[in-house]
Amino acid sequence: MKGLKFSPTQSPVADIHRGFQHLVRTLNQPREQLQLSMGNAMFIREQLEVLASFLDDARALYAAQVVPTDFEQPAAAEQLINDFVRNETHGKIVDLISNLDPDTDLILVNYMFLKAEWETPFDPEDNFESKFYLNKSQSVQVPMMKVEDLTVPYLRDNVLSCTMVELKYLGNVSALLILPDQGKMQKVEAKLLPETLARWRNNLKPRFINELYLPKFSMSGSYELQSILPQMGIREVFTTHGNLSGITTRQQLKIAQVVHCTLLDVAEEGTEVADTTRMKIMTVSTTLNPTIIRFNRPFLIYIYEKNSDTILTIGKVANPSQSQSS
Repeated sequence: MKGLKFSPTQSPVADIHRGFQHLVRTLNQPREQLQLSMGNAMFIREQLEVLASFLDDARALYAAQVVPTDFEQPAAAEQLINDFVRNETHGKIVDLISNLDPDTDLILVNYMFLKAEWETPFDPEDNFESKFYLNKSQSVQVPMMKVEDLTVPYLRDNVLSCTMVELKYLGNVSALLILPDQGKMQKVEAKLLPETLARWRNNLKPRFINELYLPKFSMSGSYELQSILPQMGIREVFTTHGNLSGITTRQQLKIAQVVHCTLLDVAEEGTEVADTTRMKIMTVSTTLNPTIIRFNRPFLIYIYEKNSDTILTIGKVANPSQSQSS
């Protein structure tokens, strides 16, 4: 609770758990226009007896699955975990775990898969090959999407030297695309704090965009949280000094790995549309100073669910020509 900045004196622990229960259920509600899969799983040495009270709470509050695993057979254990994640992410995230230690007792896995359809889709017929500038001197050719004449929430942050637009998905999810000026990515990343995100969203204003260019990309990430959580003060659970007696009767149980993985596909429509006829009306713009936004250099993407005001993922697209962007 302390590592996650909760105060049990202000909010009872039971209320915090119920809050997460409501959030998990809300985000995992089936939606016609949106495919969102997220969840948790705990792979525990099969020789250990998991307490019934922990099993009940894990399932009821967090929809978490507890999977007995034979870590003494590392190859089989790796396949079990990887098959589980691949199935839960519709075959998109594969080979998550490798080089398992036979002495492993406990691995926690958190996953998310998002597939959504743009409220204003890009027309595949408008795609073209274009340069994406990795830096001032290097570029790569990428498939670039284009949309014209749309009105979207927009903000120019002159203090942080970046421009942003919000593109909406069907299903009450939005993507905030943040384009730092050339050479200003580190400046923007350093200020990527909750109060900055809130300020941006509160100050977005509708603006007519004559042309918007966005590369097609697939972004995935896998993070070994046992090296990140200690920076938040969560340390003892990765040592034999942690008290995990609420999980099993085994003494000196420690967590070996905590893995988070996420995958995001960004393309013209997000879902296939068949048997449709498109009609495009060409207009001649009379705007003297058209607003043109080109995401042709590294940018940030921040996706959130609007009903619950929950951040689903934040990522940086550094090179769209690679299958994994950092």
